[in-house]
Amino acid sequence: MSERDLIARIRELFPRAGDDAAVIGRQVITNDVLVENVDFTRVIPLRLIARKSLTINLSDIAAMGGRPRYAIVAIGSPDEKDATAIIEELAIAAKENDVEIAGGDLSRSEHLFISITLIGEASQPILRSGARRGDRIFLSRPIGGSAAGLSLLQRGTEGADYAEREFIESAKRRHLEPEAEVALGMKLPGVATSCIDVSDGFSTDLHHLCDASKVGALIDGDRIPPFADLPRFGPRLGINVRDAVLHGGEEYALLFTSALRESELSARVGRPVYAVGRITEERGVRINGELLEPKGFDHFSERL
Repeated sequence: MSERDLIARIRELFPRAGDDAAVIGRQVITNDVLVENVDFTRVIPLRLIARKSLTINLSDIAAMGGRPRYAIVAIGSPDEKDATAIIEELAIAAKENDVEIAGGDLSRSEHLFISITLIGEASQPILRSGARRGDRIFLSRPIGGSAAGLSLLQRGTEGADYAEREFIESAKRRHLEPEAEVALGMKLPGVATSCIDVSDGFSTDLHHLCDASKVGALIDGDRIPPFADLPRFGPRLGINVRDAVLHGGEEYALLFTSALRESELSARVGRPVYAVGRITEERGVRINGELLEPKGFDHFSERL
């Protein structure tokens, strides 16, 4: 059973589940867990792991059009030093994002893990299920940088010239220090008809959105904005640019739909957003006339 199959089964058993966050009244509530040797390895500094654990939850709240407010944190660690370091960094990151850490739990465990439940507020939550035929499909920012950064971290970059090193460092930062689109997310209620964050990859997350809305999509591949300089330097560094853009995960850009044109929506939210396709009544996702299969990250078939 793939992760997509499991999500479909969860929807059958728990009809209210399936969005980036649960909606209970005006609250939007999400939970994410990072597990050592699955979601990260110890070559990554604890400071960055701690910050990322909060960011991925902030991104879920952003995808619902919500404002993050409170967090509950659970940490399992082989020793108290690592747990202390994570708690101290989370305190800094939470303050920067106007989030109050209201409680949690600690446990000794063989491998490090961090689980955060984040509670936000949204007067008009944006669901994955609201896309309608004719809606335009938008991305909030260029993508592919996180997948490139992960590849470069794994393979090393000896022999790169100055310009390549500049790209390498920016791609690594995109993977290690992602930013959640909270400010944009709070501007989307009443404008976006559906939304999801790009955590598992554009192809996979677009399928999640279309499945929830019971629609299909036509994507213009030339309109998908790639991470800065990825088309230039990616092939020289052994990176498959198409795979990084279409299937690379951990981007935390917002993928959403709206009836507005690109220029209208950009003016409404006060920043550029990128129209990359349209929603169709016919099911299935196509890019430049060909089927686009969901080949992003699947927790039950992939290993870091």
